[in-house]
This record gives sequence, C-alpha cells and structure tokens, in this order.
Amino acid sequence: MFFRFAAEVPLRWVDIDSAGVVNNATYLSLMEQARYLYFQHLGLMVEHHVPFVLAEANVKFLRPGRMAMKVEVAACVGKLGTSSFHMDYEVRAHNEVLVTAHAVLVFVDAAMHPTPIPDAWRQAVAQFEQIG
Repeated sequence: MFFRFAAEVPLRWVDIDSAGVVNNATYLSLMEQARYLYFQHLGLMVEHHVPFVLAEANVKFLRPGRMAMKVEVAACVGKLGTSSFHMDYEVRAHNEVLVTAHAVLVFVDAAMHPTPIPDAWRQAVAQFEQIG
C-alpha cells in the first residue's frame, strides 16, 4: 500500500510488557497519535479538537516490537463516506512492517450523533490523498 504520510511516534517504557515486547494495545495509541499528526499536517486540527470518534479497528500483528526501536507509523485515508472515513496504517521499525491496521472513524456532533464530514476536511483529505 502507498502512504503519503508517515511520522515517527516514540515508544515509551510503559508501552513494553514484562517480556520486553510492545504491548498489543499500544499499537492503537501509536495509530491514534499518527492520525492526529496526519490531520495536523493537513492543517485541520483546530485547538486540538478532534471532531470524530473511532468506530472500528482491525489490527494484524506481523512482528513483535521491542523497546528502543525507532517506530514510524504510516497513515492514509482510503475512503470518504458521508459521515465516516476509512484509514489504513503500517507501524514500521528497522525497515520492517510490525503491524498493519484498518480503522473506520465517524464525525460526530456535540451529542455524539453522526454528522456529515465538513467540506473543508473532505476537500483537504481528497486533495492530499488524490481520491474522489
């Protein structure tokens, strides 16, 4: 898969389990940080307000991550729906893919009801990802 965006997301001591391996739940946090950085890169994060929620996540663990690895998370939006969008991820270290993942996120209003993706977001993502 081709990714136009990737960011280094450091591991923390607390991310490592007693066997010296990155805890599987940590990967969701790494992808969350990359997602924030992705939209910040597009100039869409205003006052750190995140207007969408995670609705679904599927993670495939390919190789174990370990402490002191320099981790990079690649992210892309592959599909824009009416109120939802799909993102794909690769968590990489030492030129190897550790994890691949797919997530569905939904824009919500203050009452947490689905709301249409704002035009500015849709246009910025579509232009960056070159999707329709």
